[in-house]
Amino acid sequence: MADRGSPPVLSDGVVLLRPPIAADREDLIATVRDPEFIRWTDVPAPYEPPMADAFLGPRIDPTTWWDSPYWVITVVPEDRFCGGIDLRPDGAGAAAVGYGLSPWAQGHGHMARALRLVATWAITSWRLEVVTWEALVGNTASRRSAESAGFRVHDAVLRRHAVQRGRRADAWVGEITAEDLGTPRRDRFTRVALTRREREVLDLIAAGHANRTIATTLKLSEHTVKNHVRSILEKLQAHSRVDAVVKGVQAGLTRLP
Repeated sequence: MADRGSPPVLSDGVVLLRPPIAADREDLIATVRDPEFIRWTDVPAPYEPPMADAFLGPRIDPTTWWDSPYWVITVVPEDRFCGGIDLRPDGAGAAAVGYGLSPWAQGHGHMARALRLVATWAITSWRLEVVTWEALVGNTASRRSAESAGFRVHDAVLRRHAVQRGRRADAWVGEITAEDLGTPRRDRFTRVALTRREREVLDLIAAGHANRTIATTLKLSEHTVKNHVRSILEKLQAHSRVDAVVKGVQAGLTRLP
């Protein structure tokens, strides 16, 4: 598996997955209390605030995040909690994925995007052979997201395969591999070589500064800053400043403020 460092931030330019923060608490509680979330998951019901605190605590800490990898789903350019997705590695080349989307973010395909990002990261960075998915029979929204993300969902129903609040239940299952993703497995995201000045510019972009402010801060002309930004976008193969920051974070070239 990957070395323990800063938890990765993942994005495809539409959704962005980041580690949780304390400010996510109320939206997490609202999401988990949604009747549909309770219906299809194993979360305790009723779900009380101390449960959210116990859940978020080790996942906010970057040193223990890796014990239970969990990302908050956000929709670019907003940073609001819109759901969560986690990986549960088995230590033998596989991991199960679990997820849930907030009511205010549903109906736009965001969950499939998040699933694809996490599965790709797990297979390329952790070199997993397979990421597995399961859902209670009848949870068509979860199945639709998994299939849209590229998971091969089996037609057969596994009888009494799942457990929900102490009771056995029938389940659908599926999986995704490197072959399904159409991408070779590798140890980590490709490293990109930026110059010292380009990294300084990228740091300031990540901090939310416009070109004029960056020029003033670094004592450069605005034209020179624009050239640096253009070079950064080309090297990172990014289609926007936001995408450049996301890919820069993934590659360890910058950090979010």
